[in-house]
Amino acid sequence: MNRISSQQKKLVSLLLIILLLAPIVYLGAPSDGTENSGGVLARKRSEYDLGETSLGDVDPTSATMNLVLLGLRGIASNLLWQQAVEERDHKDWAGLKATVDSIVLLQPHFKQVWQFQAWNLAYNVSAEWDGVADRYHWVKEGAKFIIKGSNRNKKYPELYWDSGRIIGHKIGAADEKKTFRKFFLDDPEIEGGGPDKELNPDARDNFLVAKDWFIIANEVEAQPGITQTRLAPVLFRSYPVRSQMDYAEARQDEGKFDEVTRGAWDLAYKEVTTEWGAERFDSPAGKIVLEATDDILKQLVKEENNKYTLEEKKIWVQRRQNMCGYRSWRMRCLIEKKPETLAAHRNIYEGKRDYFAGEDRSVVEKKLYAGMEGMEKLLAEFPELEANDDFREECLKAVTLWQAIKSDSIDGKGVPANFPLKYLWTEYADEAKHYAELLRSQF
Repeated sequence: MNRISSQQKKLVSLLLIILLLAPIVYLGAPSDGTENSGGVLARKRSEYDLGETSLGDVDPTSATMNLVLLGLRGIASNLLWQQAVEERDHKDWAGLKATVDSIVLLQPHFKQVWQFQAWNLAYNVSAEWDGVADRYHWVKEGAKFIIKGSNRNKKYPELYWDSGRIIGHKIGAADEKKTFRKFFLDDPEIEGGGPDKELNPDARDNFLVAKDWFIIANEVEAQPGITQTRLAPVLFRSYPVRSQMDYAEARQDEGKFDEVTRGAWDLAYKEVTTEWGAERFDSPAGKIVLEATDDILKQLVKEENNKYTLEEKKIWVQRRQNMCGYRSWRMRCLIEKKPETLAAHRNIYEGKRDYFAGEDRSVVEKKLYAGMEGMEKLLAEFPELEANDDFREECLKAVTLWQAIKSDSIDGKGVPANFPLKYLWTEYADEAKHYAELLRSQF
């Protein structure tokens, strides 16, 4: 009988070890950071964005690091959250930023970490500063933070939505919005001027940049197997058109009554009616659309094999429209895109501006009167405008200024018995009185 020598046994063992190691290397080889590098598991981690390549910027001698090394990342993150709160309370901004970075390195796929800390930076920390430029810096930090989170977690539509929310709402609707919107295009921290390229690479209006983020959020949300928990679908998917409307309205607030503004409202109307309004949403009566005609709903009834009646669908169309204010939004865009609406807004805006600038009162009066006439025509065509608070406020303030000029006029005639928007002035006498008192208080 042949016997295997000791050397041969060692060679066989070595060969078996190599054979056993081969699948381990194939499956578990680490990535070198480039695309499709590493073993099967590394590539899967990259594909599903599950890789965690860093323990964070944590003090290696701290209790937090001990917890990390023991696999207790969650507890370590909680300690860092507590540390971040203390640093915020003590206004240790540099420490807070470093701690927040450590938290997300420990828990990069926990979306609430990104959402909470982005909100904390953009809203809470920014409010602690007196200088507008300093506040804007921390709003930017919050925006950059949530964008980083959305890039790390591509299957969370809420993070893309939050990116749009901070850039749109915090920059465009804050008390400092006039300055923030300017900084978004011409950042004081950028040497040589211009926007911060991380947030605004193409030097666009903040509401249009926000709109792009909301569009991405909708695209991610529409992917199979992905859901969002932020809002009801009919509301979540409305934000691109909301941003388009915000953009048009912001231009008007800034006194820009040109074709660009009118075109912005025109695009908003098209998006309301042919994009968002044409989307199919689930309801207890099957699929419905917001821009619903009988023909469209009958087609949906037919596609669903008459499982639901036309009347059932109409009921749920109305409920969904009420939920998101669809009819008022559509009407707003329809009215605002009219050239005569733009002219009325312009006359009132310029009349008010010139009034407080001390310009010729006769010229101011003519502008206000023309604006009042334009608004009265709109009210006659769209009586439902009377219930719109913004429309009513603009009209009543215009009448208040116009009456102040007429009361002080040198011709001695004072306010005439009849004037445009008198019905609105009489019907809402309490509101009119409030604006009159507000005007007197400014002298």
